Amino acid sequence: MDVAEVDLLSAKAQSNATLIEQNIAAWEALYSQNPRWNRYPSEELAGFIASRFPSPAGLSALEIGCGPGTNLWFLAREGFGISGIDGSATAISAARNRLSAENLPTTSDLRIGNFALLPWAESSFDVVIDIQSITHNTTPVIESVVDEIRRVLKPGGWFFGRMFADTTTGILSGETIDARTTRAAQFGPLAGCGIVHGFSEDELANLMCDFDSVRLDWVHRRAGPAFDIVEWIVQAQRR
Repeated sequence: MDVAEVDLLSAKAQSNATLIEQNIAAWEALYSQNPRWNRYPSEELAGFIASRFPSPAGLSALEIGCGPGTNLWFLAREGFGISGIDGSATAISAARNRLSAENLPTTSDLRIGNFALLPWAESSFDVVIDIQSITHNTTPVIESVVDEIRRVLKPGGWFFGRMFADTTTGILSGETIDARTTRAAQFGPLAGCGIVHGFSEDELANLMCDFDSVRLDWVHRRAGPAFDIVEWIVQAQRR
């Protein structure tokens, strides 16, 4: 590798690091506005937990991009030992407050950080979940996050994720960052939401190639008179 190639790789790494910092700052700003978030988990997540973990007591669960704790609250009530990570200090504080207010486990492990570099040991969790957090990142970050998810899952452990599909109205209408990632969509249900990645089925299948029992489902709903939201529902098991 010559000097020019080294310099190019260094510049790309610096650019990615800057984008990650900007993305985390944008989500912190959003959470600081105290927006209204869903109080209860999605039907798809609840169904997944019920089918895969009928007796979760003593098992461990991690949510990446946990936000204010909606899904952690649900997992704790089901009996999981819970951990969560989010780049927003405001979100983590809100999650802790919700768990505390409902007398749920005070031993939960909630951390502020970058989930492309998870601060937990290999084979730590029985299940890792992601609800529309991975999808708000660039391709290199997404690839790193999936590698990290696989690392911290126990053998036989499960990953559950929800990610926007590239058929969502306007998802790729913003400033192009990489092949399937844009920033500040110009129209559609994700307009102005910052960085967003639209997944194709082939891309997701390739991303999950080191997992077993991969299942890709999707949900489609209408937002307003003309906007379509399409999300992939991903289930995958660590070998």
